[in-house]
Amino acid sequence: MSTKHYNIKYLENTGQFLKNLKEFSYKPFTTYHQGLIVDVGCGTGMDVINMANLLGEQINVLGIDHDPVMIQKANSSKGDLKNVEFSVSEVNSIALADESVTGLRAERLIQHLKDPEQAVAEMYRVLKKDHPLVIVETDWAGLTIYNEHTDAAKKLTDYLTEIKINNGYASRKLTSYLRGAGFNDIRISIFSFVLKSLSEANEYLWLEHILNEATDKGYLSKAENEEFVNSLKTSDENGYFACCLNMVIANCIK
Repeated sequence: MSTKHYNIKYLENTGQFLKNLKEFSYKPFTTYHQGLIVDVGCGTGMDVINMANLLGEQINVLGIDHDPVMIQKANSSKGDLKNVEFSVSEVNSIALADESVTGLRAERLIQHLKDPEQAVAEMYRVLKKDHPLVIVETDWAGLTIYNEHTDAAKKLTDYLTEIKINNGYASRKLTSYLRGAGFNDIRISIFSFVLKSLSEANEYLWLEHILNEATDKGYLSKAENEEFVNSLKTSDENGYFACCLNMVIANCIK
């Protein structure tokens, strides 16, 4: 079984990197001045805290995550914010009443779920009618490394989308999930991120770590891995390293 493609340090690093995207994802909630906003799969709680500060103390913000370690970290980070709560919960069974939530947000969650349709249906259940859901996802299938070793790069993408990530094509299936649950007024926005150094790719994508993992699992040979990594290092040393990844934001209304 492959290890998780995230931990507390990873989420904190990517949180800073994705600042503009995150701010864009908060916007649908800024028109509300009371009620409950829920961040599903909240991780370390960064977005919950950001939204609580942005939206004001009349809005309550709840973060839920299935991982008690993440919730422990989130609780230690909230300081004296009175309108913030964190809770351990599974997304497929949210402990909230029908139509009790003013707004819902989920970032890089759907890609990890084996039953995404059930999760989206549960979000639909707890959300009030005519209120917003925002989902942010990574387009792992679109990961592009500007490098001549295209066969190795394709094998890496195949490993990410088919093995490493439970639902590696989640970003491309979002509209289907949302339509199936009954959501309306679906809009898609794309944020492209370009990485210009190998150190950035390792920090934000765990690139060499994932290459080694794919090699251990037989998706790449050791020779392919070594040749690919040496080529990446050469491009980095000579100033022409380039890698890009798209993030998808789906906004919709119940």
